[in-house]
Amino acid sequence: MTSSAQSHARLGRPTAHDRRMILPDGRALAWREFGAPDGLPLLALHGTPGSRLKFSVADPIARDLGIRMLAPDRWGYGETVAHPAPTLQAYATDIRDWANVLGLERFAVMGVSGGGPFATAVAAGLPDRVTALALAAPVGPIAGESPDGMTRFHRLCFGPLARNPAAVARVFSAFRAALAVSPGLGMRLAMVRVAPADRRVLRQADVASRLGDTFVEGLRLGVQGPVIDMTVFGQIWDVDFDAIAAPSRIWLGTADRNVPQVAARRLADRLVNSKLEVLPGEGHLWIANNYSEVLRWIAGNEKGARR
Repeated sequence: MTSSAQSHARLGRPTAHDRRMILPDGRALAWREFGAPDGLPLLALHGTPGSRLKFSVADPIARDLGIRMLAPDRWGYGETVAHPAPTLQAYATDIRDWANVLGLERFAVMGVSGGGPFATAVAAGLPDRVTALALAAPVGPIAGESPDGMTRFHRLCFGPLARNPAAVARVFSAFRAALAVSPGLGMRLAMVRVAPADRRVLRQADVASRLGDTFVEGLRLGVQGPVIDMTVFGQIWDVDFDAIAAPSRIWLGTADRNVPQVAARRLADRLVNSKLEVLPGEGHLWIANNYSEVLRWIAGNEKGARR
């Protein structure tokens, strides 16, 4: 840790797996660590909504592969305080400050669903430090792009709704209230529009329970997180795609109804050194049972880079 980083930020006392730091402007950033403590650092970003608990199932996989998985609550979720002027570029700056405090010179980045834009921004903002970019079912660029190929539902969600924070707050407040009554009720609401493939995944009691815990923790203090996410998704990305030097891979199920397929494919096209893994018949929750594939790619890419 550099002396300047020490003077501008401080680490909180860690609990069993959770850690917390104060960013230079006084905001708290919380994260949970999984996997091998001395392994390859991997920044893992949850979706919308979500929390640092998202990646608990990947703990033994990461440990076996020698990966140190660091999973923060993103802005407004769990114990991380929101940014006063949120943009994708600003998120990359927060992660730079966080990485400086931890002494992370090089690290991989993974983004799931709504974490995809933020992961991409980190790779673009810190091109000399990010070794690999892994994106599972990501939200791609939508604002300022042609709506062709998008469903009416997605046009509504990422258009008028995204530009109306009060409406987004009402939607997620209702979801939060349902979770408070019963996580099971909340998960039933979450299943209303999902693909049959995702229904099968959610019928696995352990998956449904983990997701319920993740949502409850992420929305514990309110709905500022999803409001920020939807606002950011409704804006043109302030990301320099040409700056991304790391190899990248996107996993996208053909039956995914949660994210606009055309936008995810657009993202794959704009990442120069990327490969799109199309998953026939799979839905949005494919990664719930397939963290091993994604983490093996990250670990294998790092080994290849060291040769």
